[in-house]
Amino acid sequence: MKKIVLTNDDGPYSSGLLKLADTLAKDMELIVVVPDSQRSATGKALTFNRPIRVYEHGEKNGYRLVTHDGTPADSVPLAQEFVKDIDMFVSGINSGANIGYQSMLTSGTVGAAFEAAMQGYPALATSRVVNPQEWFNPRDSRHEYARECEITRDIVKWVLKKGLPEGIDALNLNFPCEIDADTSIIYTKPTIVRMSNDIERRLDPNGSPYYWLRGVEKEAAEGSDAYEVITNGNISLSPIVIESARNEDVENLRKFMVD
Repeated sequence: MKKIVLTNDDGPYSSGLLKLADTLAKDMELIVVVPDSQRSATGKALTFNRPIRVYEHGEKNGYRLVTHDGTPADSVPLAQEFVKDIDMFVSGINSGANIGYQSMLTSGTVGAAFEAAMQGYPALATSRVVNPQEWFNPRDSRHEYARECEITRDIVKWVLKKGLPEGIDALNLNFPCEIDADTSIIYTKPTIVRMSNDIERRLDPNGSPYYWLRGVEKEAAEGSDAYEVITNGNISLSPIVIESARNEDVENLRKFMVD
């Protein structure tokens, strides 16, 4: 039976993770290695400046659960301590879409997939559009996640059977807020910037200023992951390519610096 590690950046109580774990555990040997609380927007950060505390919770619903006080990407080296011969890493289902490089490079969920891919493992990050009220409170989601879990499981099985396509290091899967049996899966290229950053200056009750950073949606380019998910309500599956610089790019840089 194939060995799968599941993680996320929303913590061990998020609905997306729990329901995906129940689905994957039916067909695979599953261990969940996950931060013990919300770690959104931590990217691929690793914990080098302090010890990481780990807690084993035994078996639950057919899978092992391990929590820790590190980052989502820390789940990768920690999982290697608990499981030998890992076949694949899966990260999600995240509360909030991770479409476009802007979100992908910020997301702890995608960051864990990046780290797994860099260590040579097939990896899949999976996320879903949610209402703003769910962004940092995923455990209260009433969404069923049944169809999202089925699709994620089928993609995992396909990767385990065939491996990732040549030149692709990981996959990024994003669901719209609502799907049904007729919702299409579109193979897309990640957009670069999905949101513009807006800074709002406010005053606290003592009159001291503070700043609130928020993202403002931009119009998505046709054919991009953001366009298919946000505009068309489709499911997006995108390649993650880590080593994207070509030999000619390096040569062009050398010529540029010499000239």
